[in-house]
Amino acid sequence: MAGTAQRRPMAQSQQSAFALGGEARASNAVEVATQNAAPARRATALELMAQRLNIDPGRLKATLQATVFRVKDTNNDWRSCTDEEFAALIIVANEYGLNPLTKQIYAFPAKGGGIVPVVSVDGWIHLMNSHPQFDGIEFNDIADDKGGLLAIETVIYRKDRSRPIRVTEYLDECRRKTDPWDKSPARMLRHKSLIQCNRIAFGFSGIHSEDDAEVISDWGMDDAALRNVSPPRRDEALGYDETTGEIHDDAPEIQTDAQNREIDPREAKAEEIIRRAGEVVDLDGYNALAEEAQPHIDAMTDEDMAGACHRALRAARARVMGQ
Repeated sequence: MAGTAQRRPMAQSQQSAFALGGEARASNAVEVATQNAAPARRATALELMAQRLNIDPGRLKATLQATVFRVKDTNNDWRSCTDEEFAALIIVANEYGLNPLTKQIYAFPAKGGGIVPVVSVDGWIHLMNSHPQFDGIEFNDIADDKGGLLAIETVIYRKDRSRPIRVTEYLDECRRKTDPWDKSPARMLRHKSLIQCNRIAFGFSGIHSEDDAEVISDWGMDDAALRNVSPPRRDEALGYDETTGEIHDDAPEIQTDAQNREIDPREAKAEEIIRRAGEVVDLDGYNALAEEAQPHIDAMTDEDMAGACHRALRAARARVMGQ
């Protein structure tokens, strides 16, 4: 009995030693495996989108380049976007969780070449419904003295705000000479009001509707107002000899057509009004700008130009009033 009692503590000690030795060996094995393991590769923007849409990345790229990420060039011929343009469009789509396969976002040709990301009305509705603070929307038609459509007010409710966000868009300022506007003016104005209210309610920036892209492109304001995702060609960024085809790194800066063209004073003033409206920070600043801008807007013969100025001022007023 005494011998048995003496051997039992020895057996427990040996078991403890073996256990400690096993833990040390396991720890060393894990450390060696960790040191030898290659660093994990970060998924590309395309792979992230393919995973979100449950589709093979290669097939997704081929599909997008053949459909919504294809645009007409300056010669009116269809072309697929470059790898750089494609990557930029994918990044924008991922940033806002948009699905290009359902044309929530697509490529739009920029004036003078390149492309810009444009969000369809379905994309704007998706952004609105996906926002965690979205709490409802209303549309109010406003009639003129004769009972015709004058404007549409959009009201968006947020869960974290005590008051709703209201934006009114007027038909005479927004209407464009296109088939959709001619056939369905009320519907198009409702879309326009919805998009502008979305911008103010949720702070969406860097993306545009097709109407925005067409109007700004017509004025030659792509660089100022749209995110052109097309990088400059090396022969445009540097000097280029048309005779020999040689690129000169030390050549003087080449002026683009947009830089060389004569700017219409009214167009320049419209650009200034829109830019300054985006910089307004208080009601006094808005009132001063509105008073200064009104005579210039009244003198504008281009309805799209004047309408864009009015919208910029209305957005500025809504922004400072909501502070």
